[in-house]
Amino acid sequence: MKTNKKQAKLYQITNKENSLYDFTLSILNRTLGMFEYKNLPETLPQVEIEKRLQTKGHATIYQYKNNLYVTTGNLNGQELSPYNEPTHVNINVPAFNLSQRLEIGTQCVVIYNDDMKTGLLDTINKHGTLMVENEITMLLSTYNARIQTLISAGTDQTINDAQKYLNQIIDGNLGVIGENSFFNDLKTHNAQAAAKQDMTQLIQLQQFFKSDLYNELGLSSLNNMKKERMNVDEVNANNDNIYPFIDGMLRNRMDGIKMLNKLFNGNIEVDYSSTWKDKADNRNTPKEEPNKVDEPKQEPKQKPEQKEEPKEEPKAEPEQKEEKSE
Repeated sequence: MKTNKKQAKLYQITNKENSLYDFTLSILNRTLGMFEYKNLPETLPQVEIEKRLQTKGHATIYQYKNNLYVTTGNLNGQELSPYNEPTHVNINVPAFNLSQRLEIGTQCVVIYNDDMKTGLLDTINKHGTLMVENEITMLLSTYNARIQTLISAGTDQTINDAQKYLNQIIDGNLGVIGENSFFNDLKTHNAQAAAKQDMTQLIQLQQFFKSDLYNELGLSSLNNMKKERMNVDEVNANNDNIYPFIDGMLRNRMDGIKMLNKLFNGNIEVDYSSTWKDKADNRNTPKEEPNKVDEPKQEPKQKPEQKEEPKEEPKAEPEQKEEKSE
């Protein structure tokens, strides 16, 4: 009976280039929502800014016919800067038939993703390559796990008899062997004992690569594979390592947006978004003291009353009589 269902194609895990490309896109789909922009004009989409920042390391914003647009551009003019920083950018926009060399700070604004202008692709590709290689190893280990026993035979007759025996087992029937020569010519080998791959170690290695990538992107993920239980201090131990990079990304964006507002009289704002914003808010919120039970109030002990000793009144001194002088 024919069906109208479309048959899905199997994913080619062994195609490393395609697997790495798909993995990179999946990570970028998450990181493109790392920051939130407010008061952007319609001609300046947030996702277009972030795509260029995270993939190229920088983005150029220019004004054309009173509208703001973003492109990548080619940075140059480092010889004019004492710190070898770019001072000009060449832009080429075929849609506007526009090809021009602009001066940064006066004709356009360049926003950087990070201090080294590298973007996120190098980090994503590095971890993606390691994870793709490990996935292929797990796939081969899965194939080997299907092979419980290897069968070898010396004659064609024995091979055919062994194939008939296996087919009967697959069909759910009990196989019967009637020739003694079949046992003498047939040999079996334990494939699991010959080539055994610890799948648990491969899974742990995959989780380690993934956790290390998330930590690079500012998402706290545990990669401690030696302990089943961890206390709060151990969980928060790597927080100091994951924040500096994304804080630098936010600072570079805020500096670029500040220059953009100054040059084109805008009021655009940028801040963390989604999970990154929640983590930033938790960092800036002072920690509350843990709740404790009320301790019973103890009344102050009364001191024993001391009897006041009667005060002796001072004795009056006898009056001295004045002697009359004769």
